[in-house]
Amino acid sequence: MEVAVTTDVGSAQRHNDDAWCAEQLHRNVTLLAVADGFGRPGGASSSSIALDVIRESIRRDLRKVAPPRSLTGADLRDILITAFAEANTQLLERSGGSDDHVAAASTCTAVLIVSNQAFIAHIGDSRAYLFRRGELVQLTSDESIVPDLVTSSGSSRVGRYRHVHPLLTRVLGVESASVAPKVTHYALHTHDGVMFCTDGAFRALPLSDLQTALQHKEQRAEWVTDRIVTLARAAGSVDNATVMLARDATEHGAAEPSVAAPARPRSWLPALVAMVGAALLVMSMMWSADTRLYLATDSKGLVTLYSGSPASVLGFSMHVPRTTYGIHARDLPSLVRGELQNGVAVASPAAAAALLTQWQATPRH
Repeated sequence: MEVAVTTDVGSAQRHNDDAWCAEQLHRNVTLLAVADGFGRPGGASSSSIALDVIRESIRRDLRKVAPPRSLTGADLRDILITAFAEANTQLLERSGGSDDHVAAASTCTAVLIVSNQAFIAHIGDSRAYLFRRGELVQLTSDESIVPDLVTSSGSSRVGRYRHVHPLLTRVLGVESASVAPKVTHYALHTHDGVMFCTDGAFRALPLSDLQTALQHKEQRAEWVTDRIVTLARAAGSVDNATVMLARDATEHGAAEPSVAAPARPRSWLPALVAMVGAALLVMSMMWSADTRLYLATDSKGLVTLYSGSPASVLGFSMHVPRTTYGIHARDLPSLVRGELQNGVAVASPAAAAALLTQWQATPRH
């Protein structure tokens, strides 16, 4: 599975309140999601809070079942509904909101792929699409007023509404009562692609432009997501825009079965035992480090929140990326850039967002 994400803060926004998640949770289970929020409880965007809660809830429930492929469709639907309910509760509690006062909220569209079965949970107007044999099909329905009016009128002119903020009819973080997502199920075919867009990307572009960009199979997935965001900005979009594309969505990245090696002399046995022991040690360290968070930069120099430790053992990376912020290290104070090279430990995603805001407010030297 080739996954690429492009996110842009937008020309009229101070913060990027979009968030995304792409994580392989098991050998044959992958979670893909985007969210678009408003409000920043404790300095963290509501979209990041929602996705963190949803991801951890799903991971917790999957750990209860081995292997996950034994779960039924009804089980997976319940897992997604529970995760969204927990995200709704967390947003209300952390923002201090109530049924009469909305302090923070977020859309969310998540796809849990188990083998070749895709379960889509959706609230709000962030979209999921299926790209199959050169054709792009929208899988979710916008839960907002303006897109509904456009659809009912039969008009294909998206430009008329690109500067209008739609009124969401369903969203996480507004009601204390559990808001169940709409959950649908699709069987994926080999080479199918799944794409996600927040409204800052798709409201400025017709479906034909999105489909044309996806048809460039010779280009890397990152080229496609960059192009769509660039086209949206050129078409007049001023909002946060995030596009995530997963090509070959049924390929979860599990290692291929290895060919049996020829029998070795017994003198190799101690070395083999040592290698297995070292591998088990690395796996144990990775498991224990899963909850350790730190800020550093990725290969492009963008500030990224990692889980684990900024080190490698026996060639195994001891960390995985959690969230990539649309902020380059060169735009931060020089002292901060030096600290990021070694990793800056943080207690939580909210603490990471607050620290990043503090760095941006510090004059560069």
